[in-house]
Amino acid sequence: MKGSNVNNCTVVVFHNTEENIQSTLDSLASQFDNVIVQTSKNHIIEALKNQQQYGTTCTLLLIDAESCNLRNDRECPDLLLNVVSLLEDKTLTNVVPIVCSECESPPFMVKCLQEGAADYLLKPLSEDVIKTLFLNVTRYKRNRSKKTLDHLNQVNRVSEPEDQHEENDTHSKGEVWLKFKERLKGVFHEHWLSKLVADYYTPKPSVRRSSMSSMLSDRKEFLKAQICSWEFLPLDLDFKDLVQIVFMILNQVLTTFDELEPLRVSDADLYHFIFDICNFYHGTNPYHNFKHAVDVLQANYYFLCKLGLLEPMCSDCELLSNNNSGTQNTQNHHDDGIPSIQKLMKPLDIFALLMASIGHDVGHPGVNNSFMINTSTPLAILYNDKSVLESFHAMSFYHLMQSNCFRKLTDLRANPEYSTFRKIVVNSILATDMSMHDEYVSKIKDQAERLRKNEIDFSDASVCEKEKILLCGALIKCADISNCARPFESAKRWAKILAEEFFEQGDLERELGMPVLPINQRGKIPLTDFQITFKRFIALKLFVAVTEVTPEMQFTVDQIHANVDIWESMKMDECKHLKQQQQQPQEQEQEQEQQQEHMEKDAVTPNNVPPEPSVED
Repeated sequence: MKGSNVNNCTVVVFHNTEENIQSTLDSLASQFDNVIVQTSKNHIIEALKNQQQYGTTCTLLLIDAESCNLRNDRECPDLLLNVVSLLEDKTLTNVVPIVCSECESPPFMVKCLQEGAADYLLKPLSEDVIKTLFLNVTRYKRNRSKKTLDHLNQVNRVSEPEDQHEENDTHSKGEVWLKFKERLKGVFHEHWLSKLVADYYTPKPSVRRSSMSSMLSDRKEFLKAQICSWEFLPLDLDFKDLVQIVFMILNQVLTTFDELEPLRVSDADLYHFIFDICNFYHGTNPYHNFKHAVDVLQANYYFLCKLGLLEPMCSDCELLSNNNSGTQNTQNHHDDGIPSIQKLMKPLDIFALLMASIGHDVGHPGVNNSFMINTSTPLAILYNDKSVLESFHAMSFYHLMQSNCFRKLTDLRANPEYSTFRKIVVNSILATDMSMHDEYVSKIKDQAERLRKNEIDFSDASVCEKEKILLCGALIKCADISNCARPFESAKRWAKILAEEFFEQGDLERELGMPVLPINQRGKIPLTDFQITFKRFIALKLFVAVTEVTPEMQFTVDQIHANVDIWESMKMDECKHLKQQQQQPQEQEQEQEQQQEHMEKDAVTPNNVPPEPSVED
């Protein structure tokens, strides 16, 4: 009898090199009844899921590190990271991942264990090792259970009074509240140390760090083309693509300008920073999630290329073929002789704007400032009901930079030269507060007027700083709502997603007994009405004002007008359809009346009149 089979174990081996492992397989077969060899990572996941369906108690997954094409001993096998991620979200259960490798580097061994491997085995596997392999099942389950218990104990120590309150109050809340509980846990929390606010309010990591080196060069070229296209749509991309896009944009800026040489970091550190940003976004938000952040980042990258402040990374793209792109935009004056405001932007300012773009909504709970204020949340109290979420996003993003490779950007005492960087990041994020929209549009119009009258003193450093901070705010505001200026089909998809987030807030408000605005009520306001109103009276005012400062942005105004025409056409079709629906009952009623009249007439026709009595009768 095979001792390991007391646990009904199956062994799945990932191996795709030319190395002969027949002796290892024979040894495994002598201990386990079911040994499966796979050469494809996708097939591995399918095999693991199949074992669950077959009722296998536990599956030992042996990952051959050499089969994962690692560049160095600082990378973990991406298959390990993928499997651990699937175990975390319960997609896989009862799988014990074990790394096998010829690498004897202690840091690599430790890293694999830290990333979730149950054990690290040196090849070739001896028979003695294989005989005790099944012990990892018990050890792995115990370690994972202990890790979960330690995490729960830590959370309880930090927030025990609040947790008790939530437990007592759970029964008074409905299903929507339970759904939002994880996302909004920090809304009603009472502890306000800076680090605790950022750590506790943001979600648990949901995207595992993976090896980005495995991405094929063809895929990277495809992503470059997407980055340089106004048809960019992150909704169709996976998280690995999104992380790579952020890396490409930030890395290009850091490596292009000599002035940013002190800020350059290793690829691994930059990826680590980006993964942290990704995990700071709530993936359960329909709209305000990491995909929206990448959309805003790409929009500002595109704007900067249009303004001639960045060279497009794609060698063959629409930006290079456009008359307003490339070196033509680096002139100090527009065609009408007005000085170009973008000449104020230095490399550090460009980097600051892009950093603000990717971090502008970190930790967003999927509700707006009005909800935060009306429910008297601690965040609203902390920020005195003013730009509550935007202030939190700026603080949390700085917390992220401080805990990663860009710490020097946050230490102004040691690096006072980065003070303008902080001003641009903070003020750009605060500019995304839509309650300040009209006020900001007025400021942009005033800036355009100063440009026309040549009233900006470009030799005054303090004046230039104020003007470029305002310009950065204008650009990020355009990028934040750039989906309404995208090609119509993309704009329509974003509009539906945003509407769903509004509806979810409305569901929550209704459940909490709060008044619900019509825009947050399902079926209350047609999507066409909302989009036409938003574009006409909110978006166009902003984009037209910005175009007065930077004429290169005219393409956004043109696209919004085109989209409004389509929405209005759709509205007309809806009205016609509604009118037809209203007319149908009237027509049916008229038809019934006519049929009734015909029946009454038929009842008195000569054929139906009884004969008159004869004289004989």
